[in-house]
Amino acid sequence: MAKVLVACLENWDTLQELPFVLNKGGCTVDVFCSKKSWLISNSYYHNWIECSDDTDTYVKELTELALRKTDAYDWVIPADEKLLNVLNERIQSEELFYRILPLTKIENRDILASKAGLSRICEKYGITSPKYIVYDHKTPFDSHSLQLRYPILLKQDLSWGGGGILFCNNENELQTNLEKANKEYDIIIQEYITGKDIGVEALFRNGELVEYNAGEVTTYFDSKFTFTTKRNYFNSNRLEGELRNIGKHIGINGFASIQFIYQTQEEIYYLLEVDIRPNFWLPSGRFTGHDFSKAVSRFFTPGPLPENAILADETKVTEVAIFYRDIIRVLKRKKIIDLLKWVFNYKGYWKFIPLYDKVLFKRVRKELWDKMKGSFGKK
Repeated sequence: MAKVLVACLENWDTLQELPFVLNKGGCTVDVFCSKKSWLISNSYYHNWIECSDDTDTYVKELTELALRKTDAYDWVIPADEKLLNVLNERIQSEELFYRILPLTKIENRDILASKAGLSRICEKYGITSPKYIVYDHKTPFDSHSLQLRYPILLKQDLSWGGGGILFCNNENELQTNLEKANKEYDIIIQEYITGKDIGVEALFRNGELVEYNAGEVTTYFDSKFTFTTKRNYFNSNRLEGELRNIGKHIGINGFASIQFIYQTQEEIYYLLEVDIRPNFWLPSGRFTGHDFSKAVSRFFTPGPLPENAILADETKVTEVAIFYRDIIRVLKRKKIIDLLKWVFNYKGYWKFIPLYDKVLFKRVRKELWDKMKGSFGKK
């Protein structure tokens, strides 16, 4: 039985079902996190190792866990964006890099927690992505010389949750938003592509695609640049090929959360984001025929992976909703009709409620109750 360590520096609700996926994939799961973490709000981890609140101490303790010889871990998963960023900044040893970080190509480490790094890697390997410029706030900015085609996006060079993204319709908005932007981070000035928003969960082993689950976004928590709560999942030979190419060139070794814009007129998938970590949608693969627990089992099975063996019926579309986040959206936006869909099991929505785990459901119920009191208690 493979032994896995999941490490989380911040308390991300996205990880609440990750131990379930790993456990059902045949793994013994240890979690290294704080006592408030969602990682321990479930019944599917085996050991909890409490972490320090001090970042330096956390990194030291994680390194010791990753390198231990007795009862060693087969897989270490840094599971949140801040932790990936911290480790990428501090790890200099190649041995330690390949032991902890989810890449097989250290030369591509610029991609970890950096939007500019992804754009540079796409340019390096000829991966289709929107045109971009990186601005460091240090030099005078002349938008006329750049011949920008509006609208454009300004993205602060940090990651997670759609934060730090500003939309600009014209030069005046560009200049205004540049003034608003946090000067501590570089800015990616990126061409805005219109089309279908496609979210993908994937698992790679040494750059080879093990499994993927792709969905067209149908509902956002708030704006287009916030996280999503409903998707229509589908299969695609074309997209599978894109993912194989991305995994091979970047050298991904582990879970990845990947975003595309599909430009329907040009029939082009533009790569927008590659976050090399698990996400909230990962457990939903069991509803779409792309079960990541089975993929985890294949991840640890010796020998070559089969090519083009993932795809099922390309005509099938499956709607999936994230119960916890969609209910928060409903409460925050007071979407009564959407709330009734959950109440009356519209299209079988109840199957997305984590009733299989009493511990997790208790935590979810408490969090939602607290938010409900806060939402409807406001005048």
